[in-house]
Amino acid sequence: MRRIKSLTAITAIIAALLALVSCGAKLPDISEYGDTPIEIVGLLDEDFTITPNELAKLKFENTSAKGTSEKAGTVNGIGPSLITFLARYGKTPADFKTIRFTASDAYTIRLSGEKCAEDMVLFSISGKTSPLPKGEQPMRLIIPSAQSNQWIYAVVRIEFTPVDG
Repeated sequence: MRRIKSLTAITAIIAALLALVSCGAKLPDISEYGDTPIEIVGLLDEDFTITPNELAKLKFENTSAKGTSEKAGTVNGIGPSLITFLARYGKTPADFKTIRFTASDAYTIRLSGEKCAEDMVLFSISGKTSPLPKGEQPMRLIIPSAQSNQWIYAVVRIEFTPVDG
C-alpha cells in the first residue's frame, strides 16, 4: 500500500512539473494580427513575406529584457530567435554583413551579422501573458543584452545583406 501511495505521489509531482513547463511555453492569442505580412528581403533569391502565425510554428523562446531607461521598462516576449528563423532557410547570422529591421513608422535599426550571431535576437510575436499591444504588432525585436534603443516595435520589413554582397 505504501508503494502505491509513493508511486501516486511521484506521478502527481511529475504531472505538476509537466503542467508548469507547458504553461510557460504557451503562446497567447495572436489572431488579431497573426496574418499580418512581414516583408523578408535578401534572405533567399526571391523576396517573400512571413506572418506571425507562420513564425509561431517555429520553436520559440520566452524571455524578458530590461530597458536602459524608465520609458523602455521591461518587455516580455515570445517568439523564435533569429537563429531559429534563419536555420529554417539553411542560413546563420554569420552569412550576413548586416540585417536591417524596419518598423511601420519607418524607424530602422541595422545590426551586424556578427552581433546577431553572438547575442540572442528574439522575433517577439507576443508578450508572455497577452498579445502584443496595437503599436507593437505584428512583431517586435528584443535583444536582451543590447541597449533598449536597439529594440524595435511594429517590424514590417527585414532586409538581409549577404557577407559577399
